[in-house]
Amino acid sequence: MAKKNKVARISLMGGLIGALTTNPRKALEDEIDKGNNDGWNAIHIEPHSTTNLFVWVLQLVVLVCTLGLWTWGGGYMVLFEKEVM
Repeated sequence: MAKKNKVARISLMGGLIGALTTNPRKALEDEIDKGNNDGWNAIHIEPHSTTNLFVWVLQLVVLVCTLGLWTWGGGYMVLFEKEVM
């Protein structure tokens, strides 16, 4: 049997709205449950944040323009694995 892998990205909100409404644990659980229902097994979870300077500056500009209320944030990368024939 061969193994097949896939990566899922979970995006979280930033800013005040994200701090008040985002539940990272629930987001991870929901993504893993969805993968499990499709026959995938989560084998690794990695925090994801941007390392691109342009994207980081753009996030900061959006945060300032929304008066600190919202921007897109980091998140998680989940590696799934499944056996295929």
